[in-house]
Amino acid sequence: MTNRFADTAARLLKLLRSLLPIDQPVRATQLFWLKRIAGTAAMLLVVANLFSPARHDEYDFQAGDIANQDVYAPFDFPILKHPDSLAAEREAAASRVLAIAYRDWDARRRVLDDLDRFLVELAELRQSDGYLSANERALAARLPGLSTGTVSFLLGAPSLRQFQTGLQNLCTYALDAGVVAASDRELASLGPDLMLRDGDGIRRLPAAGFIAAETLPLALRVRSQTLLPGSAEAARAAEEVAAALLVPDVFLKLGDFQAAREEARSSVSPAVGHVGKGELIVGIYQRIDQAAARKLYSLRTRLDEISLASRRGGLRYFLTLLSRLLALGFFLAIIGFYLRQFRPDIFKSDRAMLLIAAVILTAMLCSWLVIVQRQLSPYLVPAAVAPMLVALMFDVTLGTIMAVTISLLLGVVTGFNFPLTVVALVAGSVASFAVKGLRSRLRFMVTSFLALAVVNILSIAAVEYLRLSSFDQIRQAVIWGPANAALSVVLAVVLLPLFEAVFRVTTDYTLLELADLDQPLLKRLSIEAPGTFQHSLLTGNLAEAGAKAIGANSLQARIMGYYHDIGKLSKPDYFIENQQVSVNKHDNLLPKMSFLVLVSHVKDGLALAREHRLPTVLIDAIAQHHGTALSKFFYGKALKATEGGVAESDFRYPGPRPQSKETGLLMLADVVEATVRSMRDHNPTRIRRVVKATIADKANGLELDESTLTLHDLNLAGEAFMPILLSVFHLRVEYPAPAPEPAAGPEQRPSTTSAP
Repeated sequence: MTNRFADTAARLLKLLRSLLPIDQPVRATQLFWLKRIAGTAAMLLVVANLFSPARHDEYDFQAGDIANQDVYAPFDFPILKHPDSLAAEREAAASRVLAIAYRDWDARRRVLDDLDRFLVELAELRQSDGYLSANERALAARLPGLSTGTVSFLLGAPSLRQFQTGLQNLCTYALDAGVVAASDRELASLGPDLMLRDGDGIRRLPAAGFIAAETLPLALRVRSQTLLPGSAEAARAAEEVAAALLVPDVFLKLGDFQAAREEARSSVSPAVGHVGKGELIVGIYQRIDQAAARKLYSLRTRLDEISLASRRGGLRYFLTLLSRLLALGFFLAIIGFYLRQFRPDIFKSDRAMLLIAAVILTAMLCSWLVIVQRQLSPYLVPAAVAPMLVALMFDVTLGTIMAVTISLLLGVVTGFNFPLTVVALVAGSVASFAVKGLRSRLRFMVTSFLALAVVNILSIAAVEYLRLSSFDQIRQAVIWGPANAALSVVLAVVLLPLFEAVFRVTTDYTLLELADLDQPLLKRLSIEAPGTFQHSLLTGNLAEAGAKAIGANSLQARIMGYYHDIGKLSKPDYFIENQQVSVNKHDNLLPKMSFLVLVSHVKDGLALAREHRLPTVLIDAIAQHHGTALSKFFYGKALKATEGGVAESDFRYPGPRPQSKETGLLMLADVVEATVRSMRDHNPTRIRRVVKATIADKANGLELDESTLTLHDLNLAGEAFMPILLSVFHLRVEYPAPAPEPAAGPEQRPSTTSAP
């Protein structure tokens, strides 16, 4: 047994090691794919639950609504009555069923006989010569429910004639009314009337005329005070004696009564008509009347019953759910495969993938909120929101892929609504292209709205015409086009800053705000380090030109150039461009110390960037713009001072190397600007040769290997740098020196007349 347990444990351990190996790279890969699969599954479940087929929201109309689609009967089904009216009819049928009560005459006779015997025994006790206490005990034993006061009254009162008359009348009253063996609540539940079988006859009597056994004491108390108004003691005694003597003489069969009522309820038919398969229940843009609303309610109820039966059926429900999830998964995989194949930088980033998932879920949630409002048209679904957001935060191509994905997902969750799918695809694709190059939020709102409004109107009109809709129906449909455009733009404007803040992404609008030279860091740079400020502006212009030439994000490259050297604010005088005097502070420092001061501007820049909450792209630019480059000047100086006993790694920047095209262009622009500025001869041919050599040096040093820049990109960027460098460092004509002015003598007078 022990060996078998050990073998089983060893197999389980081996299985676990194969699933989660100790080898870290393999485990990291498994965790990466596990997160992607789990995230996709969660998205599918959320979307499938939002648009659950079991709810049948597409038929949830009320009387007075305007139908947003043609509704045909998918199968034969009965027209059901409204639940309220059906319930009222069933209660009316049940109320017509009366309870049957049976009077027990033997019980009546027993009560009257007990009454006579009690009066006889009471008279005997009153005439007895025994002790009073013995008589009281005998009377209390005869009727245990009597109080002490009543016993004393019955034995000690001078005369009981009035009491006897009142007691007999009280018992007769209760027996004539009928004491029912039921609680007050049960008696009230019988309805206003009941049938009393009395001997061979049967009579219909009001239920309120009977006395429930539960409330008999209260009824006797009220009646005794009426029969014996002159003596409270006599009334109380009559009440107690009657309550002790009376027993129920009317009996009910409540089980039979309730069964009869349920049978009456079930006999009421829930249907008032029938709808045949293929019958048009309501046409698009028609106002729904009561008859159509009843048919839609009946269809939705029947579909709910089918869904419930499907869920109980097990396999059928599982296959239905699986088919729905597979359809959603296939279309969601479009964007996944695109990212995996063409944008691995996004696919490998957990934050970027979470952002894309959040955009998709937000778009589907907004669509659901529109679809569940039955008075709204599906054409109001803001399908363009997700493509616009993705195009603004990533690029136009990914925005177009998002448009395809969202439109297909909407097609699945709306029962393959072809018109909605087409309009969503066209609107989303156009929205992706419309936002390209818009550098103003106002221009974004105006341009996007106009583009979406026009394309929505055209696409809606086209699909409605293909559906053979009337001119009036087309006119009503296209009205939703501008409304959709306005809703999509408003949602994009509201959601974009939210996604930027939560996921720390940077759009062109954020970069434009940072391009303002009155930003605190740039303002400080212009005052405290003016040389670095001018260098940063020129570096930004060079990087922007290079980015335009190769199709990268030119605005991002320019703003990176503006902020890449903000770390020099901590020690501006140690950088040559800010030195106002001929004395160089590095002359009195060791080469290693000079390099440490030089390289510290990267660390100081990162601290300033985080303090001022700069976007991640600018933080990356500050950290990567020198890569792992060698500080050749101080390294050479150290070599001369130590005669070769210096490690090259001590004079390299910590990195990392540029990870994007924009950061790679920033590195090139930074070193090219510094190199060309340091030249004495700014001949265009010499500048071109220096630019090419500088770029080649960075490429050969492997500093650009992780930036995805190609050799063709480097050649285009170098050519793009030239016009800016030549315009800044152009040759000038040497002006002649001004002649010295002669000393003014007494005879020299300023002329008071102008030349002719």
